[in-house]
Amino acid sequence: MKKYILRRALELLVVLFIISIIAFLLIRLAPGDPAQILAGEHVTQKILEEIRERYGLNKPLIVQYLIWMEKVLKGDFGRSIRTNEKVLTELLYRFPNTFELSLCAIVIASLVGIFAGIISSVKRGSFFDYLTMTIALFGVSMPVFWLGIMLMLIFGVWLNILPISGRLDVGINLTRVTNFILLDSLLTFNFRAFMMRSNI
Repeated sequence: MKKYILRRALELLVVLFIISIIAFLLIRLAPGDPAQILAGEHVTQKILEEIRERYGLNKPLIVQYLIWMEKVLKGDFGRSIRTNEKVLTELLYRFPNTFELSLCAIVIASLVGIFAGIISSVKRGSFFDYLTMTIALFGVSMPVFWLGIMLMLIFGVWLNILPISGRLDVGINLTRVTNFILLDSLLTFNFRAFMMRSNI
């Protein structure tokens, strides 16, 4: 058992190492000069060289990777080019939204999947069985971006259940306790915020 766990841990480390190399190369080998992107369009060569020196962009690729990896292991993911905020701060700020969305998706998918699976296995070869298989195949086959737009159209425009953009409708005030909107809305008994709509 110990050998199995050790082998799995080593495999995980190898996979993480390969993923880190791919992530680093995707950033560094993307078209365009990172220093030029940081500095803007109208900038002198001297400023570009200073930026390259500051961020280590003038060093060999392997050295850049080692510097990047050292910072990542310390929890320093750099700064956002768009907002100049620390990337870790941006991630932590958005984590509650991602967590709640993922949790809701897992709960709904599990409940629907278990229910449909039980009915399909009991009524094998029935209309319901073929219908659930067709819906499942349709859901897996559809491009995620198109499916997302269709769900926004159905639940945001036609059914008017969820907001189209953002987490809450305009006009809903929510007292933040944990920064998890669904949890905060329950803790403060703000059920309009829980439903995310001002007209419910």
